[in-house]
Amino acid sequence: MRKEFAITTGGREAIVAVGRHPDGGLAIEIDGVARAVDARELRPGTWSLVVDGKSFVVDLDPRRGAVAASVGMAEAVLTVEDAQTKRLKSATHRGPAARGEEVRAPIAGKVVKVLCAVGDEVAAGQPVAVLEAMKMENEIVAERGGTCTDIAKAPGQSVETGERLLTLA
Repeated sequence: MRKEFAITTGGREAIVAVGRHPDGGLAIEIDGVARAVDARELRPGTWSLVVDGKSFVVDLDPRRGAVAASVGMAEAVLTVEDAQTKRLKSATHRGPAARGEEVRAPIAGKVVKVLCAVGDEVAAGQPVAVLEAMKMENEIVAERGGTCTDIAKAPGQSVETGERLLTLA
């Protein structure tokens, strides 16, 4: 099973996808670029990594809300979040008072319900759609609100991350 993480360090975020390679090893993508990685845990918190043919010994030290990753004398403090959860949080974030927006799917899934119709007035923070992903229903809210001018996806249709669900003006 493939899992995506949003990893932030030094103000830069990378999306890291981890899954199983058909040969049994790890399949790693960093910001959509596949990397050849072999990972072995030497002892709890210490890993031997071979990344694109280069070898590293990495010590991972959990810190409050983060992880310190040390390689030799270099250290980086990483914030690691589930990428899907992060996208859902940002989709439900209450935005500024400005009106009008394109409501987009924060995750891939299936449209279960559209909670407004063309011509409806939608308030900021009001639920506008329900998406099902991984057997969970996720309520999608309007950030700024507005009048619904277009519905791009109907119940039962599949959507990919970033696809437009509806437009508010």
